[in-house]
Amino acid sequence: MPDTDAARPSLFSALSLRRITTSGNYIPEIDGLRFVAILSVVLYHVPIQIALHLGQEVASDPIWCLVQHGGRGVELFFLISGFILGLPFAAHLLVGRKAVRLKQYFLRRVTRLEPPYVLAMSLRMLLLLLVMHKPVHDVLSHGFASLFYLHSMIFGSMSSIYPPAWSLEVEIQFYCLAPLFAWSYFTLRPPWLRRLIGLAFILAAGILQVHFLGTDYNSRADLSILNFAQYFFSGFLLCDLYLTNWNRIPRHWVWDALSAVCWWWIFAAQGSKVHVLLPVAALMAYVGAFKGVVFPRFFRLTWVSILGGMCYSIYLTHNLAITAVGFVFHRLLASPGVPAWERTSIAYAASIPAVLALGLLLFVLVERPCMDKNWPAKLWRRLRANNNPTVAIP
Repeated sequence: MPDTDAARPSLFSALSLRRITTSGNYIPEIDGLRFVAILSVVLYHVPIQIALHLGQEVASDPIWCLVQHGGRGVELFFLISGFILGLPFAAHLLVGRKAVRLKQYFLRRVTRLEPPYVLAMSLRMLLLLLVMHKPVHDVLSHGFASLFYLHSMIFGSMSSIYPPAWSLEVEIQFYCLAPLFAWSYFTLRPPWLRRLIGLAFILAAGILQVHFLGTDYNSRADLSILNFAQYFFSGFLLCDLYLTNWNRIPRHWVWDALSAVCWWWIFAAQGSKVHVLLPVAALMAYVGAFKGVVFPRFFRLTWVSILGGMCYSIYLTHNLAITAVGFVFHRLLASPGVPAWERTSIAYAASIPAVLALGLLLFVLVERPCMDKNWPAKLWRRLRANNNPTVAIP
């Protein structure tokens, strides 16, 4: 059977910060992998956001050299989405578990993801109007396109309301196509042929994208699932192994060694080969997160999995928190007398706590309550009870 875990009681679990899953099966390693993905994205965006605030180029200091490829955390998220969304379909098609009801599947996407997203985007629109005094027409046109995940498709560029939202538009495209993708992959037989075809698709897609689309993210195709489908299919491959051959893969320190090499390559490699090989390297690193000796201990740490479970709220708010730090520390960060590496260090020291605080606030107040699949019905009953005091709340 696949590995699952109920985390040990701790300060974090006592505060009810752990992610709520629809199935009830919690896989701490997945949230641990989310932690790496969101950490790399935040570390990558801090220097960029501060430089944008100051109207400067990103300083080429030693810290930037370490984090300049942190944006690849987005692709790591895509692989995780392929695994998570593929799991129920694969469970039905590969091991005969209950079929997925598409109505519930799509409704769950709406009730789970939309409230924090709409709130975060609406707040940004208000700030752009009231604080930055941006033109109303521009904010509303770009804002509503972003709210409906259509900005890249309509304007052919990242959202001017919240640039990182481009990846959420790709995620939504995958959510809509995932049932079809899952059926096309998990119905293939025999297993060895299915996995061979999956691997061939992953590599071929990367090669074709490099030659025909590019990796500059400045067109509709670049910012769509056409340029990232292989990452989701890499998640399908992991899902395939997890449900069928997991117990045949022994835990061994060799997986730690292989995983360490893959993690280093993911954040250090350069050139067009990265787009082709990154899905495979990430897949191997993810297997090591489960089947190694050292890496699983890290990914299962309570604080790591808890912070990883908050990744969506952090992703929605981190640029806002970093921008606020830019305003507060503007004079110090803009001072030409302060070396670049010191300015970057100050930006990180102030931004990381702000990012965690704002992300935690959205997670506790909005995202986590929406993880309860029954929250709309519970809210409706509570509203009815408030309007009619004689109605008891079950």
